[in-house]
Amino acid sequence: MIVCPKCGKENQDHYKFCLGCGNELPRDTGARGFRSPTPTANPIIDVVRGSAVPGGIPPAAPVPGPFSPADSPPPPVAFPLPPPQAYVPPPVASSPFVVPPPPSPVMSQPPVSRPPSAPTAATCPQCASPNPRQNRFCLTCGFDTGSVSQAPASAPDPTPETLPPPVAAPQVPRVAVERARLVLIRPDGTEGGHHSLLEGDSFVGRNTGGVFASDPFLSPQHASFTVGNGTVTVRDEGTLNGIYIRIEQKQPVELHDGDVFRIGQEILRFEAFLPMARQADGTERIGADVEGLVGKIVLVTGRESFASAFPVPVTGLYLGRERGDILFPEDGYVSGLHCQIAVNQGRVTVTDVGSSNGSYVRLHGPRALRNGDFLLLGQQLFRIQTL
Repeated sequence: MIVCPKCGKENQDHYKFCLGCGNELPRDTGARGFRSPTPTANPIIDVVRGSAVPGGIPPAAPVPGPFSPADSPPPPVAFPLPPPQAYVPPPVASSPFVVPPPPSPVMSQPPVSRPPSAPTAATCPQCASPNPRQNRFCLTCGFDTGSVSQAPASAPDPTPETLPPPVAAPQVPRVAVERARLVLIRPDGTEGGHHSLLEGDSFVGRNTGGVFASDPFLSPQHASFTVGNGTVTVRDEGTLNGIYIRIEQKQPVELHDGDVFRIGQEILRFEAFLPMARQADGTERIGADVEGLVGKIVLVTGRESFASAFPVPVTGLYLGRERGDILFPEDGYVSGLHCQIAVNQGRVTVTDVGSSNGSYVRLHGPRALRNGDFLLLGQQLFRIQTL
């Protein structure tokens, strides 16, 4: 430390001016005295080493030792320096001059914690959505912003000639979204559980589990549903018992040869009477006269087994549990007067006349469904609900 000869303040050895009074500090060892005489300009030859001693300070002669305290050589005499002249700084127009302290070593300074700067927003070049600048991909469209250099916010928009070539957005897996439901309708007409139909293709059947697992009339993979663009399409996957859709009341639905329809628990098939041509030699087949008949209705009892058959006249007929031309008195799901088979200009149609449980026709190919349509899958009734 250097003690200021003017105010007595201690200063570090490398300071030039006193921090207390601004006085110029001495350039040697400060207020401390010397313990050796001021060296001379001419070198003195060291007789022991045989070389010149820089600074002209003669080497001390070897003194045999050890010495007792009484015989110890006297300590060197300190020669005090004359008091330095006081330094008067020149007048300063603004504030008095204060010498800043020298910087401390880097390792001795504690780390300075600075608050993190707020991230600046970067604009996605593909969808123009704002994103944090440190993000690699756009939060809205998934565009790889790291492949395109972002211009500063204050910079003008680049011209079309300077825009980078478009980069294809990365393929992000789409999350399956529920778009429709199969709502189970209990025998008493109340709603049970439901099965979600996700966007895209899905399958239902006995292997699906849930409400489908306990129905032995369902195939393992019974029906497929395609949901997309606001439509729901159902398709029979080649099942044994098929898929039936409920027809609207008072709306005739045409029956073709081999079509199957269902009322209550009764499964019926329409078979048209087609004219039989004569053989090449002119022989005709012997059989009942079919004049005035368009076909017959056959009661299906198994895969290839049939029970009663009922002829369909050109005047049509009615089916029911209590009233009509064809009665099913033991089937409690058939209404008193259930449906009508009619013939109009050679076309055979079936019409539900207002039954409680409805009439159903079996699907042959893909069918677009509407919100509220009813489907018979196995022995269970479902309603389509679009979301």
